[in-house]
Amino acid sequence: MSPFLIENQLFQIDYTILILVFSLGTIAGSFSHAFADGIIHGRKILRRSECNHCKKTILWAHLIPIFSYIYLKGKCSHCNKKIHFEILIFEVYFACLYVVFFLYLDLWYFLKFALISIFLAVIFETDRKKLFIDLKCLIMILIISIVFNTWPYINYKIFLDKLLLFSFGWLLIFIISYLYFLFKGIQGFGSGDKWLLGIISTIFTYQDVIYIFLSSCIIGSLIGIITLIYNKSIANLKLPFGSFLCFVSTIYPIL
Repeated sequence: MSPFLIENQLFQIDYTILILVFSLGTIAGSFSHAFADGIIHGRKILRRSECNHCKKTILWAHLIPIFSYIYLKGKCSHCNKKIHFEILIFEVYFACLYVVFFLYLDLWYFLKFALISIFLAVIFETDRKKLFIDLKCLIMILIISIVFNTWPYINYKIFLDKLLLFSFGWLLIFIISYLYFLFKGIQGFGSGDKWLLGIISTIFTYQDVIYIFLSSCIIGSLIGIITLIYNKSIANLKLPFGSFLCFVSTIYPIL
């Protein structure tokens, strides 16, 4: 049972607030995907939305999460090319995630994980597609973690505890990767994975970090096995372990 869970009576919640939370989730999902897409294609974060195929600017009325995708039938209004279905998945996933966060976490934790999940999702997407972990997102997660753990009073013991947690997560992957290198001659993890787990560790406890790491390893192993079964010709298969860490970390507070 996660330490973040609190008792919450559903009948005491104003359902208009849930609609608002759901809407905020769709916006967060749309933003995180656009953020990741900008990083992958080397675009500016603050930019006008445009079609990846015809490069024409998308009308504001066609940027409403979920509804626009359904209204446009998953196609660009200019060139009629298909819009990536993963955009809709991001929007629906975040909408549901935010609602569950709101129902099961107190307001402080809701705000914390609502913000952190955006940048974890960006890393999830960039690592999944390019095996790349963005430094800006790592810094943002670290800042959010520190602010929410020290506000409104600065406690240096908390800084020390977070530093130790960071070291624990960083060393966990570094040591395993180094041992794997000694036996196999190749790195077991990507160079950015240890930094990602180190920063994720500042959000949780030591026990949580171990659970998150092991769960990510299990997911990675299953995906690796399935991939090799369906495509035996793949040599030197590389899996986006950072994506697994991000996914587990977003859902862990509500498990």
